[in-house]
Formats: sequence, structure tokens, C-alpha cells
Amino acid sequence: MAADLGPRAMFVAGGTDLFPKLKRRQFEVEALIGLDFLPRGIRNGSSECVVGAGVTLAAATGDAHLNSMFTGYAEAAGLVSSPPLRNVGTVGGNLCVDTRCNYYDMTYEWRKAAGFCMKKDGDICLVAPSSSRCWAVSSSDTAPMAIALDGVVTLAGPDGERELPVWALYRDDGIDYLAKQPSEVLTSLTLSADPTTKAAYVKLRRRG
Repeated sequence: MAADLGPRAMFVAGGTDLFPKLKRRQFEVEALIGLDFLPRGIRNGSSECVVGAGVTLAAATGDAHLNSMFTGYAEAAGLVSSPPLRNVGTVGGNLCVDTRCNYYDMTYEWRKAAGFCMKKDGDICLVAPSSSRCWAVSSSDTAPMAIALDGVVTLAGPDGERELPVWALYRDDGIDYLAKQPSEVLTSLTLSADPTTKAAYVKLRRRG
């Protein structure tokens, strides 16, 4: 469906990031493709863990094996937003979350009054007006820990499945920020670490 519809469609899993942005007219699409079919299981091994992309952040942070073997990842999942959103937001969604900036994440009326940015409807980056690129940045809590724990994602698309290290999933570009093809779906995350590795996640934020 995504390959057929192209930019007219977007995937939605938990929708905690997508739905507010649709309301603010940051995205304008004709169709949403639901990802309710994504795996929601967690398969534990002695030195690795495969987390289905449909697993909620609340389930990930509450999983005993993740807390024991991959503590930093479980902590990061538990610090995303608020409890109601963690109960809906997914592991895959948090890895693919849209980039943000103080000028882009506003209502349509606010953005129109301030002057649209190059990420949506404009041709200038309001963070750095002399720059030729968009400086919106990733806000994913789980991505840094997935990278630190040698995470690998599985992507499924019209041409089949492929694996990609989590670090290679991201591009240094506020607009074209994922190496994932638009018609590909992130289906799982595999974490692995040496048994002697210890990890923790500490978050500095404005709101408690």
C-alpha cells in the first residue's frame, strides 16, 4: 500500500507523535496505514533480546529480561513522555519518530505568522537562517541506548526483509532523517551486549 500510494500515505502504530502533527498540519496525507499487525512479543536469549516493533514502551520498560540484561534500554523506554503515551507508543515508533524543533512543532497558524520553515512549507531554516539545511533534531530516547547496545533493526518492504544497525538508520538531515525507505516498515529491534556490559540512561528535561 505504501509503495502504491507514495507520499500520499503514512504508517501509524501508536500515533502518539503522528496524530498531534496531523492536527497541526505538519503532515498532509490522504491515507494512514495501520501497523496493528506488527509483532508485540519479546524473545529473550542469553546475550540478546528481540523486541517486536509493536511492543509498547510501557511493556518494554516493564520486561524483566530487558531490565536485567539491558537496563539502560528499559530505563530509556520508561522515560519517554508520560505514562498514558507510553501505554500506546511503540518501540518501532520511538525509533522512527519525526525530528523536532521549536519552529516546526507549532500550530499551522503560528508557523504561518512566524514564516514557514524549510521542513514544512518554507525555504529557510529558522534555527540557522544562513544554513542550506534543516536543523531539526531527533528526540528519540530509546535510539541512543539501542545504538550503545549494538542494536539491529529489521526492515520489511516490497523487496523483502533486510537488517540495519541502529546507528545506520539515521541521517544527519532534519528532513530526510531516516535511511529507511518510505515503503519499508521497521518490524523488530535486536539488542545484544557482552554479559559484563552495564548500561544506564539518565534524562535531563524541563518537565518532570
